[in-house]
Amino acid sequence: VQVTRWPRVWRRYSAATAPRPGGLIELHVRAVPGGLVSNSLVHHSAPGDTLILGPAGGGMTLADSERDLLCVAGGTGLAPIKAVIEQAIAEARTGRARKITLFYGARQHFDLYDVHDLQLLAAAYPALHVIPVLSDEPGYGGLTGMLPEVVHAHGSAMFRNCEAYICGPPGMVSRTAALLAGSIPPGQLHHDPI
Repeated sequence: VQVTRWPRVWRRYSAATAPRPGGLIELHVRAVPGGLVSNSLVHHSAPGDTLILGPAGGGMTLADSERDLLCVAGGTGLAPIKAVIEQAIAEARTGRARKITLFYGARQHFDLYDVHDLQLLAAAYPALHVIPVLSDEPGYGGLTGMLPEVVHAHGSAMFRNCEAYICGPPGMVSRTAALLAGSIPPGQLHHDPI
């Protein structure tokens, strides 16, 4: 994405929704310190503003299989994971309803954005299980720890015959992929290049 405020400055974002009628695209943007594009989008844009979209890149799309899904998202890595989940739910209308397990990690509960929409998806599609994981909130009543280790400890063997999708900070993606590689074949382990 390029904004008119910063010509020739590009920032990569992932679509956060499956393809929709009318071509509507949803992006998840977090303003980061020094981020020219993210701060412009979050603090200086309004409906009707023009954005320039570059060519699509990456290859993390829903695999052509009927396997259940293991999804691991850290922070705004939720965006492409959510798109994959929406596509799987849409395809379930014409085929087998796959079980989808989403581990969604953040430091603290207020960093878990878009939880309401995830709850609506889970209510409409009971085979979707959303599991929040917090790494830095003492007293939290749910799962705590570093996301890769929590996923691994939760039973990587039970995810052996699934398609796994991982997105988030590079360190989290590489660590999760390494931990899952022992139980999930490489062709079933999906993430964009780190």
